[in-house]
Amino acid sequence: MSTPLVRYLTAGAATVGLYVGGVWFGTEILNLPARPVNAFFYVTATAISFALNYMWVFRATVNVKGAIINFLLLQGFGVIFNLSWVEVGLRFTPFYPWIIAATYFAIWPFLSFTIQKRFIFNR
Repeated sequence: MSTPLVRYLTAGAATVGLYVGGVWFGTEILNLPARPVNAFFYVTATAISFALNYMWVFRATVNVKGAIINFLLLQGFGVIFNLSWVEVGLRFTPFYPWIIAATYFAIWPFLSFTIQKRFIFNR
């Protein structure tokens, strides 16, 4: 049986793949405008991420409405944390933006996993 962390990383890889692949397909193959395609696939991937985390990753038994609210608050914090992380990296390090972004994704999934496990899905 897989651990919640393995399931979390699997679900995360799947939803990121859906998001990036969907944006690529919508913009490059279907030649649709980038902003609505991005918005559609970001919201879709976030909704699927919540569903996978609730039902499969953490096998939650908490109230779904409360979990959704807390999950969306965490996602909002993640956006703010990402913007801040990149800004600090651009201002105070010599690294390329893609390296700074990569360091964020080396930290955020594990921080997010811990928060979700302790405070959102398993109370």
